[in-house]
Amino acid sequence: MSLIILKFLHYLAIVFSGGSLVGVGLINSVFTKANKVPDINVGKVLKLLGYIGLISLIILWLTGMLLANIIYGGFSINSAFNVKILAAALLLILSFVVNIHMYNSSKNKTPPNKSIMKIATMSGRGLILIVLLGAAIAFN
Repeated sequence: MSLIILKFLHYLAIVFSGGSLVGVGLINSVFTKANKVPDINVGKVLKLLGYIGLISLIILWLTGMLLANIIYGGFSINSAFNVKILAAALLLILSFVVNIHMYNSSKNKTPPNKSIMKIATMSGRGLILIVLLGAAIAFN
């Protein structure tokens, strides 16, 4: 039963983290193309999505570590899994950095740096693709 619950939480966290990444990316790209700064309400949504994404990534890590230990006896699965773990680690670090940047911007009542957000969004998309591809290959 614990395996089913862990898998359910893991899959749910995948949905939330992916949705947050896509949502923030779309909102940022619309405002960037219009050369406008999000208003205070949209800024609150972006901040909330950032927190949801970060919490989801942490849940993904915790449930993923437990699942790897229960199913495979550890992290020595294969090289595709190692690539997946590396990309997931970079994605988690990126999420922390972006959340800190958003928090500081919100605290200082200044808009987030467009360059940082664009690089973070593009990097996040690339990393999530690597994670998904690595998982598809590792668990084939």
